[in-house]
Amino acid sequence: MTESRASAGPGPARHAHHLLLYGNDEQFLAAAVPFARDGLDAREPVFIATTPHNTALLRRQLAARADEATFALAWYRTPAQALLDFHDRARAARGRSRVLGETPWAGLSSAQVREWTRYEALLTPALASTGAWHLCPYDTRALPTALLHTAQLTHPTLTTGGEHRPNPAHVAPEDFSAACDSVPLPAPPRDARQFRFDGPKQVAELRDFTARLARRAGLSADRINSLLVCVDEAAANAVRHGAGLGRCRIWTTPGEIYCEVTDPHGTLNTALAGYLPPSTAGLDGRGLWIIRRLSDAADMRTTPQGTTIRIRMNRQRTRKNR
Repeated sequence: MTESRASAGPGPARHAHHLLLYGNDEQFLAAAVPFARDGLDAREPVFIATTPHNTALLRRQLAARADEATFALAWYRTPAQALLDFHDRARAARGRSRVLGETPWAGLSSAQVREWTRYEALLTPALASTGAWHLCPYDTRALPTALLHTAQLTHPTLTTGGEHRPNPAHVAPEDFSAACDSVPLPAPPRDARQFRFDGPKQVAELRDFTARLARRAGLSADRINSLLVCVDEAAANAVRHGAGLGRCRIWTTPGEIYCEVTDPHGTLNTALAGYLPPSTAGLDGRGLWIIRRLSDAADMRTTPQGTTIRIRMNRQRTRKNR
């Protein structure tokens, strides 16, 4: 991983990732206001993506200076996309930058919660070479105890008011990601459509198979193209780096289409594969990164039966706001 430059001036480390647990508006503002105001005083870019209520609180406290910060009421579409967006925003800034980012947890399934907690863990290595300071608020009034406990595992630093201290409960991001992958994937339904491929020539046929089922599922043309790129990358991994053959199974639910590519002899060597931009991760994972970038979600598992890449696309596209 690229080494960080020396810190510019006093304050937390350049690749800081802090957890803020707050139980009322006062506790939120006691940390968020100095975080934002000190950044503006230092002429650092300040980006804020939090709840509408907290946005209104911060705007009132910052008063005329609120327009110097960038506010986004909706930023988070998928974990992989948010990870990349924050990484790219931090790298584009000159010098240090600050992000107050509050992940929206309401209404998520257990699988979605798992991927968003993994995202929180992976923010630490993703921002390590950027000079960004990321503060993550968690509302203890609204969030379940299990999620608040997990937040303690995914952040290396704790913030209370203007004070910051190391978090002894923090778990290494790769270990946390590996634990997420220990959860078995539910079996595909019995009526899942199947296509077996053996060598690169049949990958073109796999594309036609996938496109036909994606059109039946109602995906738009641009979403079908994204799905085909993902399936291409997964099949290419099996052909080039695995057994040279594999199986694709496709099925739908009312809200999603699933495409699962299995390589009977493939392996994944790291729990971070495909989550970080290749130049940051230092891994041969460009194809996996593309899959995570273009899909709405992707699960990857290596078992004695090989490696499975399960790609999910929403049948109704969720609009992404910046």
